[in-house]
Amino acid sequence: MKTAVAMIIFNRPDTTKEVFEAIRQAKPPRLYIISDAPREDREEEKKKVAETRGYVEGHVDWDCEVIKNYAEANMGCKKRVASGITWLFEHEEAAIILEDDCVPKQEFFRYCQEMLEYYKDDTNVYMVSGTNDLPDYFIQGDYAFSHFASIWGWASWRRAWSEHYDIDMAKWPKVKAEKKLRPLFSNSLQYKLFVRDADKIHAGLVDTWDLQWVFTILDNQGVGITPKGNLIHNIGCGREDATHTKDNSREVSEYGEFSFPIRFLEDTTVDKEYEKHYTKKFYGIKRVWNAVKQKLMH
Repeated sequence: MKTAVAMIIFNRPDTTKEVFEAIRQAKPPRLYIISDAPREDREEEKKKVAETRGYVEGHVDWDCEVIKNYAEANMGCKKRVASGITWLFEHEEAAIILEDDCVPKQEFFRYCQEMLEYYKDDTNVYMVSGTNDLPDYFIQGDYAFSHFASIWGWASWRRAWSEHYDIDMAKWPKVKAEKKLRPLFSNSLQYKLFVRDADKIHAGLVDTWDLQWVFTILDNQGVGITPKGNLIHNIGCGREDATHTKDNSREVSEYGEFSFPIRFLEDTTVDKEYEKHYTKKFYGIKRVWNAVKQKLMH
């Protein structure tokens, strides 16, 4: 393996261990550890953060350069993850990124490495995702291109992140007014749900960094790569200590199959049918119903 891996950790030693063990098997040459600091008002969190950091640091037993970026004070999900990825790409032209609950199959690492190399100069491609959120949709080739892709186990390039990502989504009001992104959604409900999410992010009401990345790709008419078979299992869904996935409605529970050599596609044409199913799942009526159920439960 030649590609660097970044691991984003915090206060979950149990899930972190599972993700780390997969990285340990892959043996990347460089491991970047990005960690937030514990919150001052949570005494028990100090121990968990220290345990999590200590486990990763203490179990690197292969020839590997370890580079750490630990916050001195709690930054929150939005600023910590975004600043950590920006720091990562100050050191690497391309890298694989795993959060502390995204457990990859071993094929994930080779898949990412080969995609990063093959598309390194194609500025239309912004990211490589290891997650296939639609196991029931049959992708014809080994992978598909879409304007939408998951950050549950992913990889990217400095040219995509550092040159385009804006944590504050400064361009959103203009893009919203022009309805530039409306054609990417199958109906008005889907688009309205996306607009609602984007409005909240732009207003600083949600402590997250990932929708800003989705917006970056959509606004620049970029594409992401989704594998035919799912290569990531998110073990953080449904947990009380989850940040944004306390319900397990999005969980992809089973790994899929992915074989080599990769049959690379001739161009980066978007799989419109895949995109139609994707927006239906995440911005359709089922999303509304899941939100209603969560309110009723709490």
